[in-house]
Amino acid sequence: MSGHVLKGIGVAVIVLLLAVAYNMYSSSVENDFKDISRTEAYRMGDHFTGFYHRPGCPKLQQAHGGGIRFESNEAARAEGYSPCKRCDPDGPNE
Repeated sequence: MSGHVLKGIGVAVIVLLLAVAYNMYSSSVENDFKDISRTEAYRMGDHFTGFYHRPGCPKLQQAHGGGIRFESNEAARAEGYSPCKRCDPDGPNE
């Protein structure tokens, strides 16, 4: 086999591995949102990152040192916390 053929096979293998990895990542992100509560009124603040989240947000579960409970979005913002971009605590509730 020539070097060009082996290089082409190597590139094809890398592309296939990247496609499989992306598929696995996409599935895990979809599963992350199954446990996020869209009906709870309270929010959880992560004092390490400065963001507040909906209960069950996967980003809060990765938080260092626990969280602070807020009774509303306004209370979290008053303490200087910003909304999480992943669970969108300021977005509509179900």
